[in-house]
Amino acid sequence: MTTMMVSIENNADINNIVLAVRQLKGVAEVDVQKGVAFEHIPGLSYTHEECMADIFEAEENYVMGQMTSSGELKKRVATW
Repeated sequence: MTTMMVSIENNADINNIVLAVRQLKGVAEVDVQKGVAFEHIPGLSYTHEECMADIFEAEENYVMGQMTSSGELKKRVATW
């Protein structure tokens, strides 16, 4: 299954948009959530600044030889 998220400004024509999306071929479900509906995953960067800080930290770790193995990375992701 593939999930698509759509942000609609100020609930503009939300009923018409939902109706149109429901009629598209292959759409199994349309769920409308107001406000912040995203789950925050610990350790995952959400802003551009957080992303850049993570990249710089990763570069520093690479240069210092402190690379994480793929097994350790998979264990870390599994805790999310």
